[in-house]
Amino acid sequence: MKKLIIIFCFLLTSVVVIAQDVSGDWAGYLSVQGVKLKIVFHVLRTEGKLTAAFDSPDQGAMGLKFDDVTLDSSGISLKAVSLGIVYQGTLNKPMDTMAGFLIQRDSKLPLTLLREKQEVVNKPVNPYESDITLTTIGGNINGTLTLPDNSPGIPVVLIIAGSGPTDRDGNSPPALKNKSNCYKMLSEVLRKNGIASVRYDKRGIAGSASAASKESDLRFENYISDVKGWIDMLNQDKRFSKVIVAGHSEGSLIGMVACHQVKSAAFISISGAGRPADEILKEQFSSLPQEAKDQIFPLLDKLKKGDTTGNVPAGLNSMFRPSVQPYLISWFKYNPQSEIKTLKIPVLIIQGDMDIQVSVEDARFLGKANPKAKLKIISHMNHVLKDVDTKDKAEQVTKVYTNPDLPLDKNFEDEVVRFIKEIK
Repeated sequence: MKKLIIIFCFLLTSVVVIAQDVSGDWAGYLSVQGVKLKIVFHVLRTEGKLTAAFDSPDQGAMGLKFDDVTLDSSGISLKAVSLGIVYQGTLNKPMDTMAGFLIQRDSKLPLTLLREKQEVVNKPVNPYESDITLTTIGGNINGTLTLPDNSPGIPVVLIIAGSGPTDRDGNSPPALKNKSNCYKMLSEVLRKNGIASVRYDKRGIAGSASAASKESDLRFENYISDVKGWIDMLNQDKRFSKVIVAGHSEGSLIGMVACHQVKSAAFISISGAGRPADEILKEQFSSLPQEAKDQIFPLLDKLKKGDTTGNVPAGLNSMFRPSVQPYLISWFKYNPQSEIKTLKIPVLIIQGDMDIQVSVEDARFLGKANPKAKLKIISHMNHVLKDVDTKDKAEQVTKVYTNPDLPLDKNFEDEVVRFIKEIK
C-alpha cells in the first residue's frame, strides 16, 4: 500500500460540523495532487447541538463524523480526533459559502463548500443497511451491515475487498478509475435472497482510515487478523445462523487463511489468485525488457526468502522501497493452493473468463488443490463481476470499471446464492 494512498484516505475521511445558521447540506471539492474529489457535508442541529456527517461519493465513504465542533466570532473549527484532522474556516454572508482549510499534520489543503439544495445531495436512505464496527487494538474497522426482512436466524456473508485502496462498496479513488459498486451490489443481491452481509473498509482505507499503521509496520497478517475478528463477532451474533466468508481478489487469500483459524461455515473465492504473489508479479513483469527483469526478479527472489534489501535501484523504489518490503515478505510466503487444499468446509471457487487481472488458470489451480470445492467459470464476467464482451483493458475501464450502475453478472449472482443456500 503506497504512502500516497494512505494519505489520500486520511484526507478523505474528514467530516464537517457547524452551527445554527449552517444547518443543511454543503458540497465542494478537495484537490489532492491534481485529483479533484467531491465531498458533501450534512449538517444537523438537534436539541441545540450541532452534528454533521461527511460523504465522499468518489470513494464510497459515507457518514463519517467529527468529534468536536466550535462556531464563534472567529469562525468554525471542526476536529476529528481519531483521524488527526482539523477543518478551520469562515462563513461568508449570506451564509452560503464555507471557506477554509483541511489540516492534517503538515498538510493544509484549501476546502471551500457551497450550500446545496437537498435534492442535489441527499440520497435515499437504505432501510436495510446500518453501520457496523469491529474494534481492534490498532483502531476501528468500519463497515456496513445489510439485513433482509426475514432476520433473525439467517446466514451472513463477510465480504472481503481486494488489493489497494478498495473500499467496502468495491470502489477506489478516482485516479485508479474503479467505481463499480460491485460489493454493494452483491450485498443487495444477497439481501433479496434472504441472506445478510457485512462489507467493510480495510484498515487505512476510507471509513477505517484511522486504523492505518505505519507502512513499515503493516503486515499481511494484519488483514487476516481483522477478518478473524469479524468472523468471531458475527459468530457471536444471535441474529445469524452461520458465517460464510467471501474474499474477492487479494481478499480470497486473506479469507482462506482466516478460515483455517476461526470457525466459518463455508468459503467463497471470487477472482482469487491461485499462485503466490511473487510468481504473479513475475508473470506481470515478463513483458518488460530483459534489463528491467534482471533488476526486478532478483529483488523478488530475495524478498521471497524473507530478506530485505537497501540496495533498490532508483527507478524501482516506489515498488520496493524499504518501508514496504516487510509487507511484501509477509504476503509472498502464502501459497493459495496450500491454504485452500486443507480447508474442511464447503468451498466455492468462482472466476470470470473476461477477467484482465486474474486468470481462469488461477481458478483451476485452486480447484485442483481442493478437488471437493465447486469450481465455476463464468462466461463473459470480468474482475469487477460484470458482464463484458472484450478483454481490452481500456474498453473495460471505460465501459465497466467506471460504470457503477451496470448490474452484476446474473450467472455469478445465481451461483453464489445457490451455493449459500445449499450449505447445511
